[in-house]
Amino acid sequence: MEWENSSLGSLFVPDVLTPEQFYDSRRDDSTIRPVKKLMMAILEDALRCFQNNADAKGGARKRLFQEAETWLCGEGGEGPFSFETVCETLGIEPQFLRRGLKEWRGQQLAGISTRRLARRSPVVRSGRISAPSRRDNKRAARA
Repeated sequence: MEWENSSLGSLFVPDVLTPEQFYDSRRDDSTIRPVKKLMMAILEDALRCFQNNADAKGGARKRLFQEAETWLCGEGGEGPFSFETVCETLGIEPQFLRRGLKEWRGQQLAGISTRRLARRSPVVRSGRISAPSRRDNKRAARA
């Protein structure tokens, strides 16, 4: 065809990716996983502070609500743990979440029954963690 030889034809040339390039973009880098967990914990804490203290009249609870509201609703935050950065890293659209919080707050102020984040399950400790004894070290050396 005539368009294949024109400059228009170069627009339709497929990009070539090696399998390594394709799968590298999909692999979750183990070095960033702990940072993502921390970011999720920060976001969950802010949402809980916002929801659990929204009805506070004063004192520490009111301060917690205001701090959470400032972080969640403030525009243009900078730094690795700003609301926008946390949302971007976790794949969450910040404006969508803000709209949802604004709607939730409006319903809450109007006296409409609203849903909140579920309670966090407690951390269960399975027992004491201790260093191996000398006896364990000797057994391992014999094996």
